Amino acid sequence: MSDTDKPHDAASAAFEGARKAFDTMTDPKALRDAQAAFGMDPTKMTEAFRAATERSVEQSMEAYARMKAATEEASRTLESTIENAHSGSLNLTKRALDGMRTQAEMNFTHLQKLAGVRSLSEFIELQTSFFRQQVDLATRQARDIQSASQSAARDVLQPGREAAERATGKTEF
Repeated sequence: MSDTDKPHDAASAAFEGARKAFDTMTDPKALRDAQAAFGMDPTKMTEAFRAATERSVEQSMEAYARMKAATEEASRTLESTIENAHSGSLNLTKRALDGMRTQAEMNFTHLQKLAGVRSLSEFIELQTSFFRQQVDLATRQARDIQSASQSAARDVLQPGREAAERATGKTEF
């Protein structure tokens, strides 16, 4: 045997040892014997693994169902909030436009009355009366817009408030 044959023999021997070890580890009988030596019953381990897997799948399905329900609830709440905000905005716009229309009609009526004025005292009386009407109208419109704004704000917040109450089980915040 020459020096060149020795590394080849050593590599072959190492390979052969590794192959035997692998064959031993993957041999079903050897695996059962090793498990039995540690007090493990392979059939019970399979049953335990199967039961754990089934519980895990069941818990995952329950978690998914809860997440899906929460997502659907959040979507409904968001839709209601947006609908209420839109409705409130339309109501406020309508009231503002009604106020502008009333103001314009009042101005035109006043101008018509001013066109028929015959004296300075009549002019002052018309102007004073018009000023009082303007103040009264502005006060009424401000109250109306304030009331509508508060109502719109309550309506916009209501779906979120109801969702929070359902989630926490509380009826007061």
